[in-house]
Order: sequence, then C-alpha cells, then structure tokens
Amino acid sequence: MKRLANNRLGAKTIWEWLPENRGFYAHFRRWLREGGYADSAIETYGVAARLALGYLDKAYWLIDPTDDLDRARQAIRDCYESEGTRSSYFKGLAKLAEYLRYRCHRPAPEKQVNWPYFLDPLPGWLAEDVRAYLTHRCRAWLPDERYRATSTTLSHLTLSLRWMAAQDQLSGIEDLTPDLWWDYVDHRLAAGIKPVTINGELAHVQPFLQYLGDEGRPVCQRMLRLERLKENSPLPRDVPLDQLRRLLMAIEAEAAATHARNRRMGLLDRAWFLTMLHSGLRTGEIRRLLRPDLDLASRHVRIEQSKGLKDRIVCLSPAAVAALEAYLEVRGPAATEHVFLWYHQPLSVTYCSERLKTYAQRCGVLVKPHQLRHSCATLLLNAGAPVLTVQTILGHKFVDTTLGYARLYDGTVAADYYRAMAEVESRLNGGEDAGAPPDSGQLLALVDALHAGTLNNAQQEMVQALRAGILAIAQGPILSGVEGDNDSRAQVV
Repeated sequence: MKRLANNRLGAKTIWEWLPENRGFYAHFRRWLREGGYADSAIETYGVAARLALGYLDKAYWLIDPTDDLDRARQAIRDCYESEGTRSSYFKGLAKLAEYLRYRCHRPAPEKQVNWPYFLDPLPGWLAEDVRAYLTHRCRAWLPDERYRATSTTLSHLTLSLRWMAAQDQLSGIEDLTPDLWWDYVDHRLAAGIKPVTINGELAHVQPFLQYLGDEGRPVCQRMLRLERLKENSPLPRDVPLDQLRRLLMAIEAEAAATHARNRRMGLLDRAWFLTMLHSGLRTGEIRRLLRPDLDLASRHVRIEQSKGLKDRIVCLSPAAVAALEAYLEVRGPAATEHVFLWYHQPLSVTYCSERLKTYAQRCGVLVKPHQLRHSCATLLLNAGAPVLTVQTILGHKFVDTTLGYARLYDGTVAADYYRAMAEVESRLNGGEDAGAPPDSGQLLALVDALHAGTLNNAQQEMVQALRAGILAIAQGPILSGVEGDNDSRAQVV
C-alpha cells in the first residue's frame, strides 16, 4: 500500500531518500508522539510526510514550508479523489510544515486579516478612517493578540457602518447621527438581536468617533453622548464547591489514564485548571503564560502585560505547583516558550472552554473557564483573605471591581451577623461576663461595625431595623434601669 501510494504520486520510496531525510522523518514521528497525537494520526500524517519528501526529492533543510509543500499538496489533490483522504493528508502536510519551521528555526507566517471582507462595502474615505483607527489601536495590543483583536474590532465596528453605508446615507462622518444610529438599532432589535450585543457595537463605534474627533474631524458630538440600551446585569457566577470537587475528580481520572495521550491531556488540564482556580488567572493569561515567568521553587508566577497592559506577581498553591511540575515532565519540545501546549502549539482561544465543557458533561454540570476566576476570589474572601489582597491577586484596578467579580457568599455575611448578634444578645440579656449594661453608644458602634461589611439588601434592612430598635429602647426602660426590661428585650431580639 505504501509503495502503491508513492508510485501514484511518482514519489521515491523511503529507501531511495537521502540518509538525512530518513532521520528527519523518524524525528518527525517522534515529535508527533511527544505532542500527544494518537497512533492513528501519527500513521496518517506519516504517510503524508513520506509522500511529500519522496515527491520533492530534496534535503529537508532546502524544502520551503510554503511553496514546496504547496506543490506536494497539489500533487496529492490530483492523485486522490476521496475528499476524506485529501483532507487527512493536507493536515499531515500542515504538521510537516510546522515541524520544518521548528527544526530549521524558521518563523511561522503571520495570520492575515481579511480586510476586504470588512472594508469593501464601505466608502473609500470611511475605509481609510477605519484602517487608521485600527493602526492606532494596535499599539495597545500584545503582538500575539493583534490578529484576533483586529478581526474582532473590525467585526463589531463595521457591522453598523456597513448597514448605514448600504442605506446611502453616509457621505461624510458627520452624517453618522443619533437618528441614523437609532434606525440601525430598530433594525437590529427587529432581527431579534439582544440589547447587550447592540451595546457592544456602540462601545466600538463611540471610541472610533472620538478618535476621529481628536484628529480634527467634524463628528457629531451627540453620538458621543448616546446612552446604552437597558440590559440585565447579572452577578458573576462562581462554581459551587460540590461542582468544583466533581470537576476535579473527573480531571484527576483523566490524568491517571493508562492511555498515554489521554494521560497527557489530563495532566495538561489539571495544571491550567488548578492555576486558574487557585491563582485567579484569566483564560488569556493561561494561554500566554511563558516558562520564564514560572518560578516553581518560590511558588509564584509573573503575569506580564495582561488586561490594560499591567504586570503583577501571583502566588501559586502547593497543589498548583505539583500539577505544573507533573505536566512539564510530559510537555514535550516546541518552538515556543509557552507553558501550556497542545499538539506543539499554544492553547487556542477555545481550548479551555471546550475541555471544561467535556469534563462538565461527564459530571452533569455547566461551567465556563472564567467562572474559575470568580470562584478563586470568592473562596479566598470566604477563607478570610482581605479584599485588598484579593484585588491584587486578580489584578483589578478598583476594589469595587473585586467586590463585583467576587461577591461574598451569604454564609460569610451570615457568620459575621450571628457572631455580632451573639454579642448584642449577651449584652442585652446581662450575661455573666457582660459586666455593666452597655450604653446606647456601645451598641450602636457594634451594629455600625456590622453594617460596614458587604451585605445584600435583605441583610442591610435587617441591620437597619436592629439599629432602629436599639435607638428606640435606648430611650426606654432597658437602658434607664426601669423594671419590665425583659419584655422590651424580647421584642427587640
């Protein structure tokens, strides 16, 4: 079968290759295995590599990963009619190109933004403005994020601009007025688009107009003052403890699998899962984490140029350190310093969410990666960590953001409440260790300290009612020493 495949393509057999190419091919297969590929994939990709090397018939270091492999791809397309066979061999050629770049130390080609798709429907003058704006924005984006950030920004920004241009109502940027915008909003709402999506588009249009205004262009100032549509603002959702335990058990089972590929995947997933859960990293920070940023001996990690291009140092738990050490033993070689790799490449944008979805389905739960960050903050606060400490760990600029992202469990507030209330009851009832009955100032100070905590609406109302009751009885028989204080205490407590 192998000889037949070579003959169909007119390629030399492996025994007719240069000795260097035979060694290169053996290392290519080993590289695939170290990267976690299954045996079936290694065999299929190996056939594609043999076809290409035998067809091109040149030393591997002279093979161009783009032009030469394009010729091999065309030869395979001409010789094989099955789309499934073509697709499998094309994937093998893509891995061969990746290994050639790795082995010969050649840079990978940069992904190209599909500018015509986004800009061709726009008038020429507006397309130039959008390009200038994206060039300006790129200065604040990390190099490995520029392709994705540019494509995302173009998509959100030009969606409304393309619709408006299609209405033949844009002859200049000053024609973009609130009236035209609300026409677009009505169109989107009629199509069933949710307010949160439309607000996201406005959040891209307004900075674009602000940029043009700063450049001296005559933009409509009323557009910059448009308010967003009303939308629901649900509290961030953390993951309940029982669900976290079930997820971790599923990941541990994968990390202990007998199959090498499954075990490697489990070790990888356990490492990033515990790092997110115990240190509060964002998914993007996990994907961009580099090996020089890890200091496992000191149990900390350096996060560089994260959201808002800010740096911070984050501690690692002993469990996260152990998981990282176990994963790094099977990480395998790569042309990048990224900590977390799958198939020799940094984790894709969707890797963590897809893997977490797989484990969640096994456990019967519904979890998204960013919820692990919420859970980290909530668990730390519930364990008594100061809010400012959690703010530093998460990298929040404002403490209000920390309190919003990591809301306290009612159990934490309830524990504070009952602890303070026990003291209030002891003093009101004249306990053995209470000493002299407290005056109104002492009681109010105690309740005000309780009110200073993070309370929900119901708890705030309860504490306010308690305060009002203390003020009322401060003028009655309890604090003035008049008989009958037992009935009054019973009413307050």
